[in-house]
Amino acid sequence: MRYTLVISFFLLWSVTVLSRADADGAPLPYPDFKAEYDVSANGIGIGTVTVSLKHEADGQYLYRQESASSGLVSLFAAGNSVETSRWRLRDGRIIPLEYRSQRKGGDDDDNEHLLFDWQTHKVTNVGAGEHWQTDLPPGTLDRLVMQLAMLFDLRDGAQRFDYRVPRHGRLKEYRFALVGEDRVELTSGVYRTLKVARTNDDNDRNLVWSAPELDYFPVRFLKDKKNGLKISLSLRKLDFAPFGDSQSLEVAP
Repeated sequence: MRYTLVISFFLLWSVTVLSRADADGAPLPYPDFKAEYDVSANGIGIGTVTVSLKHEADGQYLYRQESASSGLVSLFAAGNSVETSRWRLRDGRIIPLEYRSQRKGGDDDDNEHLLFDWQTHKVTNVGAGEHWQTDLPPGTLDRLVMQLAMLFDLRDGAQRFDYRVPRHGRLKEYRFALVGEDRVELTSGVYRTLKVARTNDDNDRNLVWSAPELDYFPVRFLKDKKNGLKISLSLRKLDFAPFGDSQSLEVAP
């Protein structure tokens, strides 16, 4: 049975969901979800992004992101894209196992396929284009699951976030910091948010707004480029436990 609830009841509800355990009795790090974002460029709608998290029976998690362009943009874009990250949780930390990105007509970055071998401490790209391999030190993430890692770290009270992600045959550093609080008004609701900014990108300004009342779920992203282009993702719909669970919360306009 599905319930559509007002936001103010979320904290009471989330205690029940987050106390669930997997088949081995281990607590789930986060409830399954499916979220939809509207994407705009300088205020003009250009598409949608759908992200989801699904806990699987073998103790693995599948994090997925689909991007679809619309309007005139769809006539010139390389096509829709899909990214997936398969991972496990160990000692409260995300351990990536496999990352894949797919975009028809895209470049090597758009069609990566990374395999994380924690026995040999190597990560290998076996996707289209140039193959490469690099070292895999503890704490390494993939570029998609880094979004979840930030959510978990915010929930744990962290104010600075440093992540290493394999890119182009080397490890790239992504650094973020909590820079304040904002009231964010979207079609899905009005949220008190924590504002996080990337601190080591000299070319673009990257901001994320996460709502503690939604268990720190990100409700808005902004990439503000030096050339004046502003790409924004705004939460339109959030559905917790969308994969047949008996308890569900839906946030929608």
